[in-house]
Amino acid sequence: MGTIYYLSATIFQQPVAEISHVIGRKPAFLLVLTFAASGTIIAGTANSIPVLLAGRAFQGFASAGSVLSAIILTDLVPIQDRAIWLAIQNARMLFFMNLPLLVISAIGLACLLGFDRPEQGIRKSLKRVDWIGIGIFIPSALSFLSPFVMAPTLFPWKSVQALVPLASGVVGLVTLAVHQRLFAKRPMFRPEIFDKHVTVSAILGLTVCGICLNVLLFHLVLFWEGVRGYSKMETSVAVLPETVSIPVAALVCGMLMRRTNRIREAVWVGWPLAVLSLGLLWFMDDSTPLHWLVIINCGVGLAAGTLMAALNVLLLAATNKELNGHAIAMGLQARSAGMCLGIAIGTTVFSYRMNQKLQKVGGGEINSEEILRLIEEIKRDPNCRKAIIDALRVLWGICCALSAAVGVYNGVCKFPLLRPPSVEDAETKVYVVKELGEKSAASGTDVCPDSKV
Repeated sequence: MGTIYYLSATIFQQPVAEISHVIGRKPAFLLVLTFAASGTIIAGTANSIPVLLAGRAFQGFASAGSVLSAIILTDLVPIQDRAIWLAIQNARMLFFMNLPLLVISAIGLACLLGFDRPEQGIRKSLKRVDWIGIGIFIPSALSFLSPFVMAPTLFPWKSVQALVPLASGVVGLVTLAVHQRLFAKRPMFRPEIFDKHVTVSAILGLTVCGICLNVLLFHLVLFWEGVRGYSKMETSVAVLPETVSIPVAALVCGMLMRRTNRIREAVWVGWPLAVLSLGLLWFMDDSTPLHWLVIINCGVGLAAGTLMAALNVLLLAATNKELNGHAIAMGLQARSAGMCLGIAIGTTVFSYRMNQKLQKVGGGEINSEEILRLIEEIKRDPNCRKAIIDALRVLWGICCALSAAVGVYNGVCKFPLLRPPSVEDAETKVYVVKELGEKSAASGTDVCPDSKV
């Protein structure tokens, strides 16, 4: 259920954003809320697994509409305040519990959000949408990402079911890139966003953040339950250091960037902290004191919150204002794609490494889902606990290496200021200095041109 949700959310983010750029935010948002309500009803009334998966797919499409929230904030909020608002923004959908919230949201949007009606009308404006690009992107992304979220649980990586969709997806995405760069009159993926090293590094950074977050959140459960022997309720409390520290770090980072008007320092702090905290995860085992586990996991959350806030704002600050909506959509798309890749990397590496360790002690093959089903037996088997620790250490090492590589690339790029000095401010400063100069000349005193006013 989680994989179909992430897959649907990843695929439809860019099409939803592109349609909103043409027909307006309000009708696009109301369409997304309709899908959210439909998915909630389908999932809540499902009597079979296929129907439940269909409901989750609808909800994934609605989750793709979360990009509209970020785009609307980009439209309405000055760039120096966007990090704070993006940190506050958060949404979760839990079947029928969401219906009252969806109804309230729909009424609020209908009454409060202005309808940015296109000058040519919706029907004519829809013709401007890059439908060819959307038609290439959706099946290509679905084909490319499907093996990552289904293998090796449903079929092995070397099987035809994995390799053929993967190769087809690569060919489709290459075709999409050629179409966007050479043939599209109004491309869905704006080439200008990819023309700078700083924007490319920010997109890669958000992708790595998505990978690491899903690897962590999916597999820390195995650590707390399988290695430490916690119950499900105790495990939900044990992951609070990440879930609480991420939004707090994002909010504090946004406030500091607004105050200092700089982004570089947040990135320079975030990546080393991520590498350090992910590296320290390697030392977690069944004998590590609890307070050290809390400190290490808080470090991971602080790094993730800092980086997501800084990289999103960096992506906006490095692009022209008219492309900010496309830029924030691309950033969220990258993070969502990273989450899908995180599922694949985590399950594949973990299962492979753990089976290697179990075979050395005469055990059979096992995967992540079977571990969760057999968790009570694993708690009593020291060989299984050691195999889990060893497999998790490989995952932490991969996340640490990815963070270090992208962090170096991101750190050496040229960073823009959060809010560049405006022309009006420069003209006002020149005028005031000129006036002071004339008055000082009349009084016979000298005024330094760099004097603060």
